[in-house]
Amino acid sequence: MRSPRLRVICIAVLVLFVSGCSRISHPKDYSRVEPLMGTFVQVKVSAPGRPESEVKSAIDGAMELARDLEESFSAFDPKSEVNKLNETGKAKVSPELFNLIKEAKRISNITGGEFDITVAPVMKADGFYSDMPKELLAKIPDTFDGVGYENVELEADSETISLNKGAWIDLSGIAKGYIVDRMVAFFRSKGLGGVMVNAGGDLYCGKREKGGPWKIGIRKPSASNIVATLYLEDIAVATSGDYENVIFDERTGEAISHIIDPITDNAVKERSTSVTVLASSCTEADALATGMMAMGIERALKLSESLSDIEVITVYCPGKHHTVSFSSGAKKYIMEK
Repeated sequence: MRSPRLRVICIAVLVLFVSGCSRISHPKDYSRVEPLMGTFVQVKVSAPGRPESEVKSAIDGAMELARDLEESFSAFDPKSEVNKLNETGKAKVSPELFNLIKEAKRISNITGGEFDITVAPVMKADGFYSDMPKELLAKIPDTFDGVGYENVELEADSETISLNKGAWIDLSGIAKGYIVDRMVAFFRSKGLGGVMVNAGGDLYCGKREKGGPWKIGIRKPSASNIVATLYLEDIAVATSGDYENVIFDERTGEAISHIIDPITDNAVKERSTSVTVLASSCTEADALATGMMAMGIERALKLSESLSDIEVITVYCPGKHHTVSFSSGAKKYIMEK
């Protein structure tokens, strides 16, 4: 049996600062912030010439969609669709859940298993589910027989998913990105493409008719100052870091991050690092940022060079000083100071 710290999990953290393209306000940019998905979801809509009532109605609809999807995907809700699947081990699921798990499997393959949605037993063993309802926590296996993305099988014809060897899945490393994409698609269905949706650091930046691209700042790990500013439109961005949501090893007193390295079979020690991924979809950006954090900077940058339309920015901050590294195509998004 594997030790309790074997697989990868990385929860996206809010290391991105969002602003407009300048200090000049845009009177037709409508904005709203609501608590969702264990964080705050911010929506900004640029809609010159559109009636305010139409824009506000679209925001209402997008937020309602996000709440419905959160209810389906939540690892902490005993009644969620994903937990019903976890309990039965095999089920025909909704198209939304099927598509999300299908995408999770794809990212697992791309990252060689560094991204893995079957980590719930490991997270339980390491104490990261302390606020989960006790009756639900008790149902998560105490063994790691089912840990490994290969234990999740998909039957596309029937939209049926099988969880082999008692696998129990947690979609926290990809669900927010997927929900952001679905919100953006909803806005576009209403003819509103100039949107920015930010779910706790998982963002999609649309293209505004007026006002230019969105400015997105990358924070220094464990600090509030901005180390790089991105100039974005029609692209997603997500950041993961190892310096928040830590536990402490009772034997050594060391801070242990929520990232589990499946290659070394050890939890990653806190090292004040972040990985920012730019991609065409927020689903992909979210999950890749999750997996790449476990890889480490060098491997993450190397992987990004092998993937089309994926760029990576890493920040390493072991002390007072920090180092920012870029994939070959990332610098075009950086605003010069």
